[in-house]
Amino acid sequence: MTDESFRVAELALKGYKCSHILVQIGLDAQEKQNPDLLRAMSGLANGMGDGLTCGVLTGGCCLIGMYAGMDGEGHDEHGRLPLMLEEYVEWFREEAGKRYGGIECKIIMQDDPRLRHERCPGLILDAVLKAKEILEANGFELDGRSGDEQR
Repeated sequence: MTDESFRVAELALKGYKCSHILVQIGLDAQEKQNPDLLRAMSGLANGMGDGLTCGVLTGGCCLIGMYAGMDGEGHDEHGRLPLMLEEYVEWFREEAGKRYGGIECKIIMQDDPRLRHERCPGLILDAVLKAKEILEANGFELDGRSGDEQR
């Protein structure tokens, strides 16, 4: 079991949902705590609470934005952020579409909340690895803010 898969499982057992897990992994890597951000991620969980766009998709975009987005403290948005998000979204569309027939939570879960434990952990882990791959390809490391010089 990899560190990432262990952490996904650990957070899921604690009751974290998809969007929470993705952002918490980014916070862990940066050795930060941000309860307000985690609370805000609740708005994306379970397809924005109504089975809409999967929180793995939206949470993964937030994870990438944690590194490449503007912060209001002197760091502008990384010039490649739109391309990074496009790559992640396209990957998710293909992956979730192939596995489950779409990108909406209600489609992925087939309106059966019991499938959450079967389907979500693997999709979340794959999303963490894909976001990490995209970030690293653009000069970021999950454990820091390298890439700032490329902004």
